[in-house]
Amino acid sequence: MKPTRNMLLVGLLALTSLLSAAVGAHPQAAEFDDIFVAATQAYDENRLPDAIQGWESLLHANQVLPEVLYNLGNARYRHGDLGQAIWAYRHAQRLAPRDPDIRANLNLAAQSAGITLPEFKPWSVVLLEFSRREWLVFGVICFWLLFGTAAAWIVWPRSRFITRPAAWVLLGLMLMAGAGLLQYRALSKRPECVMMTPGQNVLSSPLETATPLLALPVGSIVRQLGQRENWIEVQAEGARGWLTAASLAPIP
Repeated sequence: MKPTRNMLLVGLLALTSLLSAAVGAHPQAAEFDDIFVAATQAYDENRLPDAIQGWESLLHANQVLPEVLYNLGNARYRHGDLGQAIWAYRHAQRLAPRDPDIRANLNLAAQSAGITLPEFKPWSVVLLEFSRREWLVFGVICFWLLFGTAAAWIVWPRSRFITRPAAWVLLGLMLMAGAGLLQYRALSKRPECVMMTPGQNVLSSPLETATPLLALPVGSIVRQLGQRENWIEVQAEGARGWLTAASLAPIP
């Protein structure tokens, strides 16, 4: 009887923990909803600092969602903070690449800032049409389908005329998912950064007295290539040079 009682006790404790976690998560989710609603109301009433504070508090609470970033971008844009608006829109676009509203507002903010958004190679453009999470889920699904296809191939040899081409197709799709994840890994290692400080020039070397190569307006998006102390090596509009780290905001 003792083993049975112990198992029941463990089960009850586990159930209690799960229920406690569920109950504890509810108030936090409700709190996030309240903050979002309050920020939206502040935006509608043109209380932009309050709206910005609300949506940024959600980001600080790890609620990094495309709708939060999109609304933050709208508030920043209306407030005249073009650099922060472009940062928020670009970050939102990485989480929801095909959202037409995010794309349209990013283009509008870029026009207002007088900048051109960076162009990627055609293959990269295709891969970036899907988010990192989408590629991950797609790759996992393809893996398990490939596993099931391989099992069917072994168990039912006569089905090979179906399972063999299916396996090759699934393998190709898995490789595509891997390429998508590698594209996002490259962006993580060499992130895009948004210029936040006016009057900055890309310099030929990491020195204040270096030759200026290119003037960048606020909101310009550059690609980080490396870092040396408080200097960031960047690629911008075909030029390669250096900017101070304090003038840039990397896009996660």
